[in-house]
Amino acid sequence: MPRLILQFDDKVLNECSLGVMATIGRLGDNTIAIDNPAVSSHHACVFREGDDFFVEDLGSKNGTFVNHTRVAARSLLKDGDVIRVGTHTVVFDRAGGDAVTAEDPQPLMLKAGGTIFLDQEKHKAVLATLQSRAEGVLRVLAGKTSQSEFRLEAHTSRIGRAATSLVRLKGWFKPDLAVVITRSFNGYVATPFQGQTLVNGQPLRGRHDLQDGDVMHVGGLALEFRMNP
Repeated sequence: MPRLILQFDDKVLNECSLGVMATIGRLGDNTIAIDNPAVSSHHACVFREGDDFFVEDLGSKNGTFVNHTRVAARSLLKDGDVIRVGTHTVVFDRAGGDAVTAEDPQPLMLKAGGTIFLDQEKHKAVLATLQSRAEGVLRVLAGKTSQSEFRLEAHTSRIGRAATSLVRLKGWFKPDLAVVITRSFNGYVATPFQGQTLVNGQPLRGRHDLQDGDVMHVGGLALEFRMNP
């Protein structure tokens, strides 16, 4: 399985296996949380699309860089590529181990100054806090899906043709990963990945903070976002 190797000041701190997706940011609800003011709350994500892996900047303040080049939107990753987020670097190791699975990596917490520790209990506590807040749902207004409503319980919910998607798109020409919806303390954010997605009739070109009543058209589906009290 491919892996991400975390470094600070050219020193290897730790590593984690890379499944379908890993998010990087300052908040504890990320897969890799870096407690550093140069890192945005949800800074970047690394994700699989087919047999390839990409890194995408999530609208961060200071940008995401691959081999010293700033990522304008997303960048295809090659074995050994170095991703820079704030003052830390993440090396993409394609040949890190066994074949890719659908499992997401375990959370890593990274403190300022380069000290790293694995704190799954803290990560679980953060997710529990999120789950205690109002929960979002996607209601199917048009199109054929496996159910009429999808609860956005997880930190990341995927819409696409891939088997790991919460909302599965049907059809050979549908994208494996069309949209990712990320849950944070401030609500839900939709980020487009492949294909065309519309929100309230307008093309989704970057991160969009979902509002109650927003209607998303993706892969032949019309999905209404609602917040349950």
